[in-house]
Amino acid sequence: MMPVIAGVQGMLKYFRRQFNIACALTDAAALAGAFFLAFFLRRDVLPVLYPPIGQKPMFGLGSYLPVLVLFGFVALGVLFAAKAYRQSPAIPLFAQFMLNAQAVGIALLGTFALAFLLKMTFLSRLFLGLFVVVFLGASTLGKHLVARWFRNRLTKGRYLKQVVIVGQDDQAVAVAQRLVTRPELGLLVHGFLSLPWEDAPPSAQMAGLGIPFLGDVDSLPAILERQVVDGVIFCVGAGRLGALEDLFLACEDLGIDTLVAANLFPHLVAQVHLERLEEMALLRFTTVPHDPVALFIKRSFDLVASAAALAVLSPLLAVVALLVKATSPGPVFFRQERVGLNGRRFTCVKYRTMVADADRLKEDLEHLNEADGPVFKIRSDPRITPLGRILRKFSLDELPQLYNVLRGDMSLVGPRPPIPSEVEKYERWQRRRLSMRPGITCLWQISGRSDLDFETWMKLDLHYIDHWSLAMDFVILLKTIPAVISTRGAA
Repeated sequence: MMPVIAGVQGMLKYFRRQFNIACALTDAAALAGAFFLAFFLRRDVLPVLYPPIGQKPMFGLGSYLPVLVLFGFVALGVLFAAKAYRQSPAIPLFAQFMLNAQAVGIALLGTFALAFLLKMTFLSRLFLGLFVVVFLGASTLGKHLVARWFRNRLTKGRYLKQVVIVGQDDQAVAVAQRLVTRPELGLLVHGFLSLPWEDAPPSAQMAGLGIPFLGDVDSLPAILERQVVDGVIFCVGAGRLGALEDLFLACEDLGIDTLVAANLFPHLVAQVHLERLEEMALLRFTTVPHDPVALFIKRSFDLVASAAALAVLSPLLAVVALLVKATSPGPVFFRQERVGLNGRRFTCVKYRTMVADADRLKEDLEHLNEADGPVFKIRSDPRITPLGRILRKFSLDELPQLYNVLRGDMSLVGPRPPIPSEVEKYERWQRRRLSMRPGITCLWQISGRSDLDFETWMKLDLHYIDHWSLAMDFVILLKTIPAVISTRGAA
């Protein structure tokens, strides 16, 4: 696990905050400029250049303002959730473009959905296309120029803050290397000090990085009083911090930012975050997504999309329900207890695809189970009705789970919800797949479905959790459609 820098973080964030505020303002300006330019081009310029376009007159500017509000809100929200405004000026142009493209894609889908629900038939697709293209180009170019300007200021020594590193062990060297090789962080290592229990001579690795040795840590107060130092980074084990309390107090008296590179548990891969319980500071170790803004956008999208899908698909839902009722005796819906977020139980709703007494017959079929692990699956399960086989092939049986998404039991994208008896047989590492809200579709759905073995299925779910982003959800949703249509891996 990389060293975790905890403590007063304003010094580390100041330079980035300035850069990212400038990027956000650039995006806002690009949005407004792209909107008005696209409207002007579509209404006044293109009809002159190509008269047939003028046969479809534009509505007034006021009619199009809701498009600017919605598109801007979603695009900026997605960029914020994707941490586009937490970047350093070293971000490459292509990476900047990809972040913008993902945000524009999701915002465009949201705009189309609103236009459909509000019956905005007047909306010009040519205008929308111009708006999107101009914004994408202006935003990418504008933020690239902002990044170059900030990098240029760094090379001239502006915004740089000087820090002293206390310690010379491997952890101290790792912190120093990061700061030396990443000048865009805005920190310049003034020098390093040795600790009393470090008997080794001044670190050759530190000298190789061009960092001067300033002496023993006892000289720190004198250095802070005589030289320009903005912060001190202590690289010391948690058990030794108490011995340095006087130095921390000296930094406090002088108003110097003090940071601790604390590698508390070297074998953990969890990310560490500083949180507060009122006046108490707490360290949070987590391996699951924690960004509240991104998770809020995910849940908001689930609410809007599931409600819209239930409304739009209501005729199909009714037809399937009638077919289920007409083709086999028993209820229309199959309700089953499933395990959701962090072990919460909920009732999952699906169209019934098996005979009414399927659970009773399962015991007689255990010897035919073709799946490994705790999962029960038979490719030619005799309990499945003829209609049920068709519904399963095209995943139509799962459409009622949109209701579970609307309730908050599930998400559109996430690990599939298991039944309690399966969870009881999980190994400890497999239970981590319960740390995110279960979903209708997931990496498993687009990677082979029932053709995958149980361990691969689990690893795909953990990969999703470890690398989750709004963009990943968007890609999975897009890939789910051809995966379902192709029926590859359907059981």
